[in-house]
Amino acid sequence: MAELNTAEAGTGRLSCHAVERMICEIWSDYFSRDILPYDDFYDLGGDSLGMIDIVGRARELGLPVRSSVALRNSSPARLAERLTVGAESEPVALPALCADTGIPGPVDPRPVPIVATGAGEPLYVMHSDSHVETERDAVESWGSPRPVTGFPLAGGPIGELADRVLAALRRDQPEGPYRLAGFGHGAVLAFELAHRLRRLGARVPLLALIDPPTVGTSDDASRDSLLQRRLAMLARRFGLTGEESIEEIHARMRQGGWYGHVRADELAARQLSFVETEFAVRDYEPADYDGPVVLFQDGTDSTAWCRAIADLELHSLDYGIESPTAVIRDAELATVMRKALQG
Repeated sequence: MAELNTAEAGTGRLSCHAVERMICEIWSDYFSRDILPYDDFYDLGGDSLGMIDIVGRARELGLPVRSSVALRNSSPARLAERLTVGAESEPVALPALCADTGIPGPVDPRPVPIVATGAGEPLYVMHSDSHVETERDAVESWGSPRPVTGFPLAGGPIGELADRVLAALRRDQPEGPYRLAGFGHGAVLAFELAHRLRRLGARVPLLALIDPPTVGTSDDASRDSLLQRRLAMLARRFGLTGEESIEEIHARMRQGGWYGHVRADELAARQLSFVETEFAVRDYEPADYDGPVVLFQDGTDSTAWCRAIADLELHSLDYGIESPTAVIRDAELATVMRKALQG
């Protein structure tokens, strides 16, 4: 196994991505095979005694992991999140992400082709805030026989976002039927768009909600407190000390699969936009919907969605991590979407 930077590990400032890679290497050495971030220790044939041996090796490399934690988090991705994003630590100020750039004003959504060729009505994809490149790659892997167009997510109240995207959809395709999919916060937008299109008399034969957030759970958090939570999460996830330049932060994010679609100088404004959308989503109450919906969920509470949707095909995944990457790239999701796009 390659030597790892034990001094860096000992600072507790490794990124989640780096810790995940370290755990994969430790497991690869133990099992004498390549290990992927979402492999399960017990499915690989490991047992509690073996995990104790692995924990000892991880500690030698500077990872502050306890056996009880490792036993409860049985994939490299899940354990890495627990050791970084889920770790208790002092707040870190991130001045580079707190530049007073302001929230971008409303802009007309600009659809971006993902699959330019094909026959039939297109699929319209509402992207998340942070993982657009990963989502585009996943959509391409679905092998859609239809054209696919993506809409990057702009921050703001769901109703206002839906107004602007709906106008763009109708310009691009004046008549239905409309096929929609959404990732993360974009799934909430896709759901609201489906409602509005159906009220206009259009058919929506496909609505796919991919790892949408829990909705209708306002906890009276202010925008400022949501921003502080967001920055704290980013500091832990990317191992930030607060001394990095915006370019260094952007490079770490890109390495971990985040914000590859934006420039470094847009990152601060993106966090404000995210908070505006998160603030709106917490108050969003899904209205009753009787059209067909496919819902892919990993761990978050889907009660509100299940209660509102009468014709629901639910796929419960079991990655147990906050990062959406695993769900976006999930093989079952790809199979279901490939089949749905044939119709």
